[in-house]
Amino acid sequence: MSDKPTVAVLGGGSFGTTLGGLMAANGSDVTLWMRDAGLAATIRETRQNSRYLPDIQLDPRLQVETDLQQVLASASLVFLAIPSGAFRSVLREAAPLLAGKGIVSTTKGIEQPGFLMMSEIVAEEVPTARVAVLSGPNLAREMAAGALTATVVASADDQLCREVQQVLGSRTLRVYASQDHYGVELGGALKNVYAIISGMAAAMGMGE
Repeated sequence: MSDKPTVAVLGGGSFGTTLGGLMAANGSDVTLWMRDAGLAATIRETRQNSRYLPDIQLDPRLQVETDLQQVLASASLVFLAIPSGAFRSVLREAAPLLAGKGIVSTTKGIEQPGFLMMSEIVAEEVPTARVAVLSGPNLAREMAAGALTATVVASADDQLCREVQQVLGSRTLRVYASQDHYGVELGGALKNVYAIISGMAAAMGMGE
């Protein structure tokens, strides 16, 4: 039996599916939660998330469920891969089951009003949770396909960082640790804004 934490991944999009598949392949006990029962059944049958990661074969050990309470009951480490627009509502629904657990936000975004990072929303909704954030540089499809990639887990909780490194790190994915969770999270949230501005500047002939 693995001595790794039992893991839940909330969110069956491209990144949540990728994380779940990678951790299952690493030997962790992982369950992926999603609301869409039809897609969950398809993934269980075909071992592919045809909507978000077509042609990527998922590890057969990855469990896929739609019952949130069942998924969170035994998990000690929870990855949140929920779109920012639904982040707080899903977290609020799950909050009674998350007390004291390690929670890793992978969602990029800033909640308005208030300019709140996703980790700050976690702290509001689940004040007893141990909180970390996970951010690039990476692309979900490249990670899922086994390309050489890297990511950063950031938290003031060193033990939580080590747990994430343990379940996620592999020969193709290097997981770096940082204590600057706000900087890592803010950089992830703003990177696309700067990319768009850079593209506009280049299109206007203003140079790099």
